Amino acid sequence: MSLERSPGWPLGPDEEHLLSAAEVLASTIESQVAVANQPEDEAAGDAALIGAFHIARAGRCVRATIALARAGYAVESAAVVRTLLEDAASLRYLSLKPTSRARKWLRFDETRSLEYWRLSEQLELGIPKSERIEEIEARGMRGSPVWWSGKSPSAMARESRSRDDDLTRTFRALYPWLSDVAHANVKTTVNYYFTAADGSLVLRVGPSDHLVRLMVTIMADLAVKVCEIAHEIGARTDLAEIKRAHALLTSLTAAGAEPEAE
Repeated sequence: MSLERSPGWPLGPDEEHLLSAAEVLASTIESQVAVANQPEDEAAGDAALIGAFHIARAGRCVRATIALARAGYAVESAAVVRTLLEDAASLRYLSLKPTSRARKWLRFDETRSLEYWRLSEQLELGIPKSERIEEIEARGMRGSPVWWSGKSPSAMARESRSRDDDLTRTFRALYPWLSDVAHANVKTTVNYYFTAADGSLVLRVGPSDHLVRLMVTIMADLAVKVCEIAHEIGARTDLAEIKRAHALLTSLTAAGAEPEAE
């Protein structure tokens, strides 16, 4: 076995065009954040404000994926793309009962703050207890689960099947693979090794074009899904603009083929 720079670097013109189209999508989503963050959304209620937040977060995840892919680290963007998938499942679950679940989403801040305070005590960080923490404790609140809903992303996706079967299927198909790529387990080693011309095994180091097209395609689809759900729960957006930018990117992904994911 040897160490070599990836043969798939620098990026070719097709990948650069694809990333440029992704930047158009990012800019379009960002323009909708300004539209969504208006007094009308505040009047519409908590769900609309949560939707606006998710639009902003989706735009940042798009930018993060682009930055990693352009630098040659699309494989490492799996964690960011998985975040978009989790956000889509979480927001879809919230959308099923937007009023009550929006309140629960917001209350998660209190239970999480209490959990962080207790952790700081265990670590003996010497942070004084705030009046807010004392108030939360006085109401008898306990520490929180990992997710605001008390359910895993997989459970939220399953329970949303009747409303969004497409998202449930997408989650089931992508979440295990994205998790494998994001984690340092044996399955993801296929993204770091390749076979040289002489048949020897080579460990890839440095930047690479590996998975650029696939990660950008998945990222774009999920970002648009998040924006669609945010719109449904009251965030003011022009989905037509977002979908036009997405269609441009999709036309470019159809023009090339990514190596089959393992």
